[in-house]
Amino acid sequence: MEIRDKAFIVGVLFFVIIWIGTAIYNKNVCTPEWVTIEENLEYIKKPNSIERIELYKAYDYPQTNLIDDTTEITDPCDIEFIQRMINNRYTGTWNRPTPSWSVGMKLILDNKKAIDFKISKISNDKNPDVTHLYFGSAHCRYGFPNCSDTLGNFLENLTLYNGVNY
Repeated sequence: MEIRDKAFIVGVLFFVIIWIGTAIYNKNVCTPEWVTIEENLEYIKKPNSIERIELYKAYDYPQTNLIDDTTEITDPCDIEFIQRMINNRYTGTWNRPTPSWSVGMKLILDNKKAIDFKISKISNDKNPDVTHLYFGSAHCRYGFPNCSDTLGNFLENLTLYNGVNY
């Protein structure tokens, strides 16, 4: 066998091992994570299923966060508006310029479960107010991002965001 043939065989084996590793990871990590996420997203369609909401810093570096400290939302009217906006999300595109801000959101449900996700306010050429909702880990991609045209503005008003990141 020539060196070129050996290199070809090693290259093919390398790609097969990566493919098998990815398939095992998706089956054992991503699929169970998304089943849980989808169950929780289906559950929050039920009225009054969210007891409280926590907003927290999405990243350790402050210039990209909506808030500086953890904030708890307990007002039933605010929770209802946020619940409605999350339930009315739609599938968007991956047009991802640098976000104006990001925030982590934790929904504490009345069945004692919780769901965490990240929210980023994105301004693009079609909509200056689109907000992306990222469910699941960064390693488990699932189709397209979820979007809302109203959630970002509502959170800015709720947290008294003045357009300057912390």
